[in-house]
Amino acid sequence: MLKEDVMNNQKLASLSLLVSPIILLLGWVVLGVMLGFEVNPHKPQLYIESLGENKNLVKTIFPLVSLFLLLLIGGLSFIKTSMDGGSGYFVVGFGLMIMVIAAAGLIAGAALQIGVADAASTTFAGGWSQTAQTLFAAANSIGALATGAMFIGFALVGIGILVQKSFHSLICGLMVISGLYTAAISVVDYNNPLIAAGYIGFCLSCVALGVTLMRSSE
Repeated sequence: MLKEDVMNNQKLASLSLLVSPIILLLGWVVLGVMLGFEVNPHKPQLYIESLGENKNLVKTIFPLVSLFLLLLIGGLSFIKTSMDGGSGYFVVGFGLMIMVIAAAGLIAGAALQIGVADAASTTFAGGWSQTAQTLFAAANSIGALATGAMFIGFALVGIGILVQKSFHSLICGLMVISGLYTAAISVVDYNNPLIAAGYIGFCLSCVALGVTLMRSSE
């Protein structure tokens, strides 16, 4: 019975690691298409106006992305539990703790982005108000710091798994590289489009973890 429960939990964890990154990636792609890929936070006025024009989409995408980010972290926590007593257990646990703290920051940033959309849609035609500007600046600051912390934590999880050799070294290597790369970009220039490469690496490595877990549960 206990073994069956573990296998069921493993399947749930593998599903969260398989589905969550895909939803995250699709969410950002849909948002980019609707806002316009040429519109980004490097062009604050256009970005804020576009958020205001797509307020309902913003109110759907950001909560959805936040939910699936938490589910993804839940999947990683199962991997940590399965490594109990191993050589990489502490490092994975420390990395996950950082990710959980960072997730709170990212959710706060998402809430501020929704606030920007609301302020931009209710002020005047251009949507360029002092409230929207203030919320935008706060969202950017929190987002940069939280994203950096999130991906440092993710890199630590990859290092811990690599040390214990729980998954293929290529998956762990991708986790470490994408984690450190994205953390560095977010600190240097959070709105740089090159950060997308790190997000893709993050999603691919999580899907690979999910596939491996799913196969081992069969």
